[in-house]
Amino acid sequence: MKKNLIITIIAAIIAVSATAQNNQLTYPSTYVETVVDATTLQELSREFSVDRVKRNTDNTFNTRISLSYKDFDKFLSKHIPYTTYTPTRATITMAQNYEEMTALWNRYPTYSTYLAMMDTFQTRYPQLCRIDTILTVTPNNHSILCAHISNNLNDNEGKPSVLYTSTIHGDEVVGYYMMLRLIDFLLTNYNTSTYITDLVNNLDIWICPLHNPDGTYHTSDNQINNWPVSIRYNYNWEDLNRVFPEISLPVTRSQYEPEVEAMMQFLEAHNFTLAANLHGGAEVFNYPWDSWTSSQRSHADADWWEYVGHNFADTCHLYSNTYMTEENNGVTEGGNWYVITGSMQDYHNFYLGTRHVTIEVCEDKVLSSNQLPYYWDYVYHSFLNLIAEADNGIHGIVTDSLTGEPLQALVYIENHDLDHSYVESTLPYGDYHRPIKAGQYSVTYSAEGYLPKTIVTTVADGEKSVQNVQLSKPVGIPEYESRITVYPNPAQDFITVELSDGTEIDNITLYDIQGSLVETFPETSLQTAKLDVRHLPTGTYILHIRTTNALEFIRKIHVYN
Repeated sequence: MKKNLIITIIAAIIAVSATAQNNQLTYPSTYVETVVDATTLQELSREFSVDRVKRNTDNTFNTRISLSYKDFDKFLSKHIPYTTYTPTRATITMAQNYEEMTALWNRYPTYSTYLAMMDTFQTRYPQLCRIDTILTVTPNNHSILCAHISNNLNDNEGKPSVLYTSTIHGDEVVGYYMMLRLIDFLLTNYNTSTYITDLVNNLDIWICPLHNPDGTYHTSDNQINNWPVSIRYNYNWEDLNRVFPEISLPVTRSQYEPEVEAMMQFLEAHNFTLAANLHGGAEVFNYPWDSWTSSQRSHADADWWEYVGHNFADTCHLYSNTYMTEENNGVTEGGNWYVITGSMQDYHNFYLGTRHVTIEVCEDKVLSSNQLPYYWDYVYHSFLNLIAEADNGIHGIVTDSLTGEPLQALVYIENHDLDHSYVESTLPYGDYHRPIKAGQYSVTYSAEGYLPKTIVTTVADGEKSVQNVQLSKPVGIPEYESRITVYPNPAQDFITVELSDGTEIDNITLYDIQGSLVETFPETSLQTAKLDVRHLPTGTYILHIRTTNALEFIRKIHVYN
């Protein structure tokens, strides 16, 4: 209490300072609206929590910005004309228990009801659902939970994994409701719907309905509504979708909010093939990158994202021709809409190689309770179809050609992959999963101690192409002589490449993650080469090592400078 009182007093002093400059701005948080050109919009979105953007016919943008008390003075210094915006209160009915929530699905849960629902899911369906804890205790004494849904909860059997998360912004709660309903829908329709049964049997599904409980239940565990009842920020007044590691910068763990740190650990612990996080305030399928416009740096799978995104939006249009129609009829590249940095989407794509998308599910952040069932009907078919996309594309198992043992291998699409869009096969099954647009691709498989193999694979939209691969060790050379060591990795100054017992290096070439040649190291005819990487920008690179006896090795290295 004493700490909270001090924080409140300090914040009030800051608020007085802000309101002295403009008496419209009030503590602890407020919304402002302005009309700006594209350049100003991008500048604002890099510094503040841009909350909603609408494109006008003259290519200006109606822009809403959420300002916490930390942002007041900085925003005022911009001298941009603005008006304040006060959200209209939605008409809310809260469910006091599981039965009230699920009777007609026209309520929001109290926090205790939410906990009871998650517990009931696993109690009623113990063979299909288990509740995992991402963060046991948030700063304001809530928990971040995730429902794991599968026909085998103890072993994913090499299946693709899919993640849905929602409400990283605490006042964007329509997705929170939808994800609770999606959990219920999958569980109650298992064994009665062939489509649902196949999804649960063929995929490993994870659903986190509420990433920011401190923001959602800001004033009370028994109430949800627009600001200030629920707020965008976490307990520390941070926008959680702006403070994930930024693209191309080293990950320094000590600086992240508890909810972000916990989610990062959770994402790293699971090899998700496909993921989506749900927001509110617009209705659009927002694919990566958030940090770059498509003209600056397009995602390697931009054509796949467009295909999947329009499938999502077009399916919604079958149930409402006015829903999910913003930007390019419901689909946009994130940076083309407006640039932000530090988003969960970009972190998950760039650092972990997942296909992760942001879906704005409702123009209203908080819908009146009686409207919730209608919006669910608009979108739930699209939620299910997106889950199914994780099982399309190129899939298979990588194994040792002699022993049949599964291998951890790099699966790299030549002349296509960039910015960590490649995938890797994972143990214990050696399985890999690569959603991709229809076409013909040259796919190279490489693992430590094995000869790489390139296979041409044809893929059709909406279908699964199975390509199992066996990798061989070099013939005629004892296994210990074919071993290669690359160290240290990651590195800041020098990387050593070392071959054993007489095998010599012929040449080494270094490629960036876009597949462009960075540097060719001269012929060495040595067993050990020391590579200077001090001049390289921070990032991930592909090292190709060729030996004098025609062996070839591929290694992924990380440089931090």
